[in-house]
Amino acid sequence: MKKELRFKNGKFRILCFSDSHGIKDFDKRVVRDIDAIVKNTLPDIVLFLGDNVWRDGAENEETLRAFMTAVTKPVTERNIPWAHVFGNHDMERGFLTKDQEKVYESIEGCLSEAGPEDISGTGNWVLEVKSEHSDKTVYNIWGIDSGRGIGEFLDYCGLPRETKTKLSDPLHVSSSYDAVKFDQQMWYWNESLRIEKENGGKVPGVMTMHMAFPEYVLLYKNVQETNFKGVHRESIGSGPVNSGFFATLVQRGDIKTVVVGHDHINDCEGEYMGIRLTYDAGIGYDGYCHGDLRGGRIIDVTEDDPWNVETYMVRSSDYVENYEFLNT
Repeated sequence: MKKELRFKNGKFRILCFSDSHGIKDFDKRVVRDIDAIVKNTLPDIVLFLGDNVWRDGAENEETLRAFMTAVTKPVTERNIPWAHVFGNHDMERGFLTKDQEKVYESIEGCLSEAGPEDISGTGNWVLEVKSEHSDKTVYNIWGIDSGRGIGEFLDYCGLPRETKTKLSDPLHVSSSYDAVKFDQQMWYWNESLRIEKENGGKVPGVMTMHMAFPEYVLLYKNVQETNFKGVHRESIGSGPVNSGFFATLVQRGDIKTVVVGHDHINDCEGEYMGIRLTYDAGIGYDGYCHGDLRGGRIIDVTEDDPWNVETYMVRSSDYVENYEFLNT
């Protein structure tokens, strides 16, 4: 039976880790760092936000299970549940996400699910956090599959793979990445409506995903207006197509925080149109990360005021004794 999520003493804490990039012979320091951060922050749930494995780590069930069992052990041994979303690298060896999902769900403590089979992506889910004293939902944790490459988006639209998507002078960052599809947005909208009706009002929440959408570019281009802060060391890795996901979140009005990974050496954040857009810097050692940024993002929610959360980065260097500030 999956663990129920509830506020405790009026509080609920979420801890996010991104881009662990596990391989078959993975660097064990990633487990050490996760253990130290979890031990010292004691979250109520831990989220792994994509590119959890890559290269030979994404090769088959054996390599995936070995890595995810290792990195979730510091979580599960403290009786803390966890969930995940997929990133662009998780399937690069052809091990399909729908098959990977079965491995994830078989590991102790996993709360995430494959999601509806009739919409795009694997791992579109919502976890409802209940009141401490009733079964009323106070806060929602959303996970959505932000896809892999732009080819998947072209397939979804019925366009040939050779369709030109990358322009020399785009409106925003132009790359080869995917975007959240319309059917996923409709799923979120309808699920949000369902939860609102069941609880007698809109329920605030956080949207977690791997890749940023194009509006993230506006943060560092408008530092004062967005109250931009944090570290921005690489370009925003969104795809060339703006599928309108941010506009959908604004119109629905219940998502006040978004957390993404993907760009390993960004941990910046800012606010636009009432939504706090945040980054979670990479935790891994088997992909490029910067030692001074490596860590996770905390989201602290209070039951009395769940619309206004506190979010901030915690570092491996905060808790790991003799931490090495190596960029890998």
